[in-house]
Amino acid sequence: MNKITNILLLLVTIPIMWICIFIGRDLPIETLKTTGGQIPYQQVIFWSAAGIVFLIIARRSVKRWTGMQLIRQTEKFVWNEEVSLDRKKRVLLYNFMEALALLSISVGFFEICPVGWPIALAYGIPVFDGIIFTIFAWFKKGWRIGFTKKALILSDREVKAVYFLGLRKIYIHHETLHFDFIKDLKLNVSFGAVKNKEEFINVLWENLDQDKVFAEESVKDYLITK
Repeated sequence: MNKITNILLLLVTIPIMWICIFIGRDLPIETLKTTGGQIPYQQVIFWSAAGIVFLIIARRSVKRWTGMQLIRQTEKFVWNEEVSLDRKKRVLLYNFMEALALLSISVGFFEICPVGWPIALAYGIPVFDGIIFTIFAWFKKGWRIGFTKKALILSDREVKAVYFLGLRKIYIHHETLHFDFIKDLKLNVSFGAVKNKEEFINVLWENLDQDKVFAEESVKDYLITK
């Protein structure tokens, strides 16, 4: 989810940046025989661009908060625990870098084009949302991994769900737990996020249809009864 959001944000940011540069620096636009400062409906352009940016980032924020709220309802899961300390540190670092990047973009847009402040605001608001989310999740143990009888859910920087319907094989490779399904569908989650790996694998295996799901040796190594 983060990768898709970041790609969309990049694709949107590049044209917005050029618009702000042309308007903010009043550069000539030869094809229109005018300058950036003379472009009509500037506030409509700024608010429309800001709305697009805000919707992209807000969608990710809503999924993060919803995922954390869901995963903290531990009574609804067969197995549920906080992610490993290494995973928490990595998420903390990535969230800090993300907030710093958005803040830099926000300040940069405002410096280039002060009249385009709605765009700077659209990039700035998620900075505070990200900080609040990170602090809350850290102290409330909101970054967790767990599974029900139907699906596995990892919720930290993003929310990842793997449903067991159609599952045919599981294996571990390079700290990643892989799931192979019918029709060549392949999904994976970070095995490094799991703190108690042996307990996790054993409870997971007990809740899978062992007549239909094949576990490779990399998984069986964690099983108490192989």
